[in-house]
Formats: sequence, C-alpha cells, structure tokens
Amino acid sequence: MSVIESPVQQVSNPGLEALLNKLQPLLDGGRLDNLVDLASLLSDLVDLLDAPLVEKLSTQFEEATALSWNLGNAIRLAKAQTREQPTPPSLIGLLALLRDPNTRQGCALVLRVLNALGKQG
Repeated sequence: MSVIESPVQQVSNPGLEALLNKLQPLLDGGRLDNLVDLASLLSDLVDLLDAPLVEKLSTQFEEATALSWNLGNAIRLAKAQTREQPTPPSLIGLLALLRDPNTRQGCALVLRVLNALGKQG
C-alpha cells in the first residue's frame, strides 16, 4: 500500500506573515483569549443596550461632566483669588466673606450635600 504524499502549498503573503509574527506572543502567552473574551463581552453589552438605557447613561454622563467642569472652574477661581492675597486672611476676614451672598449660597450648598450624605448613612 503506497501513500501518495502531496506537497504542502505555502502561500506567501508578507502582510499575513507579519500579522502572524505580531500575534505569536499573544498566542504563546494565552493573552489572545483575553482579547476574544473582551470582544465577546462588548458584543453582549451591545445586545443589552436599548435606547432608554443609552439615553439614561448619556444623561448621567453629561451631568457628571458638567459637575466636574463647574467644580474645577470654582476651584481654579478660588485658587487664583487666594494667590492674589499677599497674606492669609484673618479670622475676621474669613467671617467677612460670609457677607457675600455667593459665599452664603455656596455654604448652604455644601451643608445640604452633607445633610443628604448624613441621611444616607
């Protein structure tokens, strides 16, 4: 019984060979499996996301972005105003800040946030 051996054809494609050479460390370390799992997870998330959920997530993202923007601006403004003062304000100077309606409004906001946090705890 004779076995006929057929020559193996090797396709010479430099682009494919370069890709395989780059993927070889991922294959050897089993890390390519992690990428496949991540792609599967993303695919599942796309299937789960419906229009109302996407709308809710986008609204929350916008609110968080606006909050961080406003907070960052307020901190930068306060830092600039504090640096302009040659000496730190005295205790009476700090209390004089409470005459400003904006300061009182900011204090009220902070106290209301602390109140809400206290109710949750």
